[in-house]
Amino acid sequence: MKLDQDEIVKLLKNKKIKLTPNRIKIACELFNSDDHPSIEEIHQRLLKNGERISFTSIYNIVKLFESTGLVKEIKVGNKSHYDPNVIPHIHFICNECGNVTDLNIFETDRENLQLLINNLISHYTKYDVDNFELNLYGICENCKNEEQGSD
Repeated sequence: MKLDQDEIVKLLKNKKIKLTPNRIKIACELFNSDDHPSIEEIHQRLLKNGERISFTSIYNIVKLFESTGLVKEIKVGNKSHYDPNVIPHIHFICNECGNVTDLNIFETDRENLQLLINNLISHYTKYDVDNFELNLYGICENCKNEEQGSD
């Protein structure tokens, strides 16, 4: 979900988040990231781009975004990653390197996936599912290739 600065400003305004240069810079980095960065990774990327924003400021701003529903936290062990895609989808989390990847295999079929999950859960329980977060764990392609290369 690549967004230009005007779209990000609009998104922040819609969530009634006060616009500051740091919030806009962090939102631009987070919403235009191809991965699910940690706060440390966001900090490193901003430093690399010449931005001088403290780790604490980044932490507080990302937590603000999380509290307003702009991002989701994904815990991998003791490390938190942040995902601006808050629509239900599937993550693949590598047990080796800890990378988090979106699996968009159900992107065009989200309603059927929601129905499948709801039917499965309601078959075994009396719960109704209105939202879900699905994390799959295993070995990513890169780590698998490294293991095969070292044999």
